[in-house]
Amino acid sequence: MNQNGNLRTLSENEITQVSGAVVANIAGAIGGGIGGFYGAIIGGGRNATASSIIKGVIAGAVVGAFNPVRGVASGVSSVAGGIVGGATLSFLDEAEHALVEN
Repeated sequence: MNQNGNLRTLSENEITQVSGAVVANIAGAIGGGIGGFYGAIIGGGRNATASSIIKGVIAGAVVGAFNPVRGVASGVSSVAGGIVGGATLSFLDEAEHALVEN
């Protein structure tokens, strides 16, 4: 948008600057998915099911996609976010099963 609030066409320089942005988000999603996998296993322990692991991978990938990888630190952050997301979902899945069984 320009100063008047109207839409305008991006310049060649602006297009060049944003053209690789999706790659960073995809890398974040992959890192988050890997973290979510390990997080689900950590959170579920011996009782980790395929379902909880898949949920962990998906949750980690979503979290990672919102944390684009622009270097080592942000890559580690994507994986860590995935671990936390996967472990949390796995823990909640286990808690749900425990409540249903009792």
